[in-house]
Amino acid sequence: MKCKVRTFVDRLNGVGIIPTEIVYSAYRNIALLSNFSLSDFRGKAINESNCVWDETACGPKLIIKDNGKIVQALEGCNSHQNVRAKITLENKGIFEWDVIIEKACSYSWVGVCASENFNYEIPAGKQSTGWVLGSGNYVRNSGINIENYCPSFGDGTKVTVHLDMNKRTCSFSINGIKYREVSEWNLPSKLYPVVSLFYPGRFRIQPHK
Repeated sequence: MKCKVRTFVDRLNGVGIIPTEIVYSAYRNIALLSNFSLSDFRGKAINESNCVWDETACGPKLIIKDNGKIVQALEGCNSHQNVRAKITLENKGIFEWDVIIEKACSYSWVGVCASENFNYEIPAGKQSTGWVLGSGNYVRNSGINIENYCPSFGDGTKVTVHLDMNKRTCSFSINGIKYREVSEWNLPSKLYPVVSLFYPGRFRIQPHK
């Protein structure tokens, strides 16, 4: 497309039918486009082999199943524990993935976390390094809620996380309906997908489909 635009501008310039300043403006826009990447606004594909839960970054009462795709809380896990995914989300771009709530618990949480100062036995949203959406319809970080973000959700829900590392913001979709960007969060430059759950919670992670 950029080549066709340049050819068109060259031809118009050659026949002298448009002012010089407009031609210069067109060339300037072409130069800007040449440095623009589709990944700046389209979600980056996440490799399925990396889109799995990390057994080394997991609460002790959670188990990982199905080749890393499922996390399940053990019976007796009566308070929230966390697990993060293996994939590291950093640099520029928009990253997207799905978490399927195969079995909900009271207040299921989905979002992102940092690796530093993160405790896997304290709910992610109560920590300064956890940024999550809860099934009770609000988002949370450091124990501070932003309410009425989306409808409540439960068993069978697909939660899609849209992480914009260009702007350091995050938004969520519930069963394909996207809700607003959470611009109030101050996200760091390196993050991981994370969930918080307790018994009988069972969550599946997958690249966004």
